[in-house]
Formats: sequence, structure tokens, C-alpha cells
Amino acid sequence: MKVLVLSTLHQFHGHVDYYTYEDLARIIWSFSPDVLAVELRPSDVEGRVPQKIKQEYQKSVYPLIDKLKCEVIPLEPPEPKYSELIQMARESMENVQENNPDALEHFKLYVEALYEVLFQWWSSVLDVNSYETDRHFEIKRRYQNSLFGDKEGRAWEEWNWYFLEQILKANEGRKNGKMLVLVGVEHSYWLRRELRKRHDVQLLEAPEVLPDIIGSRGSRPDSGERGFSPPQG
Repeated sequence: MKVLVLSTLHQFHGHVDYYTYEDLARIIWSFSPDVLAVELRPSDVEGRVPQKIKQEYQKSVYPLIDKLKCEVIPLEPPEPKYSELIQMARESMENVQENNPDALEHFKLYVEALYEVLFQWWSSVLDVNSYETDRHFEIKRRYQNSLFGDKEGRAWEEWNWYFLEQILKANEGRKNGKMLVLVGVEHSYWLRRELRKRHDVQLLEAPEVLPDIIGSRGSRPDSGERGFSPPQG
């Protein structure tokens, strides 16, 4: 099966003019997936539950689900696994806050600066889904794990491995068809990296296929993509 991982901006789709909720819906509709993998729990999908942060679901995704007539798979784990992983990450944060508050403050400043730079640089869907953006978030995650410790790293890895397992299960026995995976932009580098290693999945590289899906609206001159090769391994 052909798989496209598409980075989303959650509530920030409502604050930019180059990757709006309407743009996201248009991409989903144009790609016309046979399987749509969403960053939600099973209960969220079943109840079409509005999301506080991931507002793209009620504003872009839910209205399309019935029209597309595709299989929809939730990527997030059900309870109690969901709360267990959230608690692991929360405990890591609390530990650093108590024992190394200066480091936590430095990390917060780094994250603010990173997003400020990205939002100034991004001006297209291609930028958000670029190899450069993936590398920025891979660096952020390495720094974050080194600061917050093993528990944070394990929670992040388990969270993403669960996502990957759902994708691979949906892919089993399917030689044809297309799957669209919607995840927040910080998860994309991890999933793309792991899917590149698979021989049973054909990963569609977003910078290569998105121009055909979105047309000229998604590109800009001098975007920095020319000559930029995907990371290996």
C-alpha cells in the first residue's frame, strides 16, 4: 500500500493563510485515501468528539469521513494505555521542574524560538512537510529526551511505536490502495523514518507528491527543497 504521512498544525491551521483548515480538507479529498489514519483515540473517532487542540478534526476531517467512504483507523491507544503514557511524560516534566527548573526554562525558550523561526519561514504546505522541518523536530526531540530523561524518551517512543503498529496492521494483506496518515508536525519525522525502513510499505515522500496533489498553491519560489535529499535510517 502507498502511504503518505501528512503533517498537521492542529489549532494553528486557523492562524496561517498558507495551510488553512480548508487547505487540509482539500488535500485529504484530492488524495482520496482508501485508509485514513487519524491522531485520535478510538472513542474520539466513534463519537466524532471535538478536539480542543487538534481542531482540524472537527473543522476539516470529520465532515469528510462519510463522503470519502474510506476506512478510518485511530492511531492513539485506548485506555488505560493512553493515560499511562500521558502520565509518564507528565512525571518527567514534574521531575525536571522540581530538580532543574533553570534547564526547564531554557528548554521553554528554545521551543518558543524554534516555533518563531518556523512560523516565519513556513509559507506553504510543502515547507511544513519538508525534510528540513523534520530534521528540526528530530533535533528538538533529542534535546528534549536528554533533558527530561529515560521516562520521557520511553513515553515518546512507545507513543510513536503504537502509531506505527496501527499503520502496519491496516497495511497487512493490502498490495494496492492508498493510506493517508494525519499526525501533528512533531511526529512526522519519526514515522517517516521508520516507514522508510519497511519493505512492505511504499512511503510516498511528501515533498515529492504534494505538489501534484495541491497544485501551485502549496509551493513557493526558493523554498529550499531543491537538492535536499531525505534523511536515511
